Amino acid sequence: MKSLLPSLVVLFFATTYTLSAQQRTTYFETGFLLGLTNYSGDVAESSIELNETQPGYGLYFRYHFSKHFSGKAHLYSGSISGDDANSPVLNYRRLKFSTSIIEFGAVGEWQILGKERYSNTGIHNFFITPYLFGGLGLTFADAKAEYYGEPGPDAPSLPEEGLRDKFLLVPVGLGVRADILDRLVVGAEFGFRPVFSDDLDGIHQNGNPDKGDWYYFTGLTISFILSDPERHRK
Repeated sequence: MKSLLPSLVVLFFATTYTLSAQQRTTYFETGFLLGLTNYSGDVAESSIELNETQPGYGLYFRYHFSKHFSGKAHLYSGSISGDDANSPVLNYRRLKFSTSIIEFGAVGEWQILGKERYSNTGIHNFFITPYLFGGLGLTFADAKAEYYGEPGPDAPSLPEEGLRDKFLLVPVGLGVRADILDRLVVGAEFGFRPVFSDDLDGIHQNGNPDKGDWYYFTGLTISFILSDPERHRK
């Protein structure tokens, strides 16, 4: 019996390793987002002003730790803008702004209905799952605020001095993804970006210093699986 013990131990670990490898669901993917951006802040009465919708786009790299959890690093870019003329409440001020934005971020994702990508026979599983995400990021902006009212002593002084052009943010949101082929995943995503600052639109003292600025990214996503699908078959 003692002579069999080492063999049994080796067999146990070999079997455990084999089963673990067969059930492994980790894989890499990369893709891009094509969509729209919008803004909420001093130069917007409502949370989202449809007249100020701008194009947005970006690249991302995602690593799947399991069928339910993944991490994503991304680089997104686009433009945001606002104009008092859109609001019957704010149009007396005659202020507007526009800026390009560049966002670097990293988020964790929970794929609520995630499944194994392959069946026991190695056939790819088509499935659709919603997901939630949240993380940290950094945005670079250079807002150009303008006053287009009548000149005079009551005209605001622009540009304001001492405003920031880099902003820490917390990207949070939700999406849905459809795993349709061995190498291809498509989806849609909507995310909120609070920047914890009133400087994003270039208007601080001339607006509401106590009201923080936000912006939003929404769009379609297309991902390409980089890992060899053969490695993840059961």
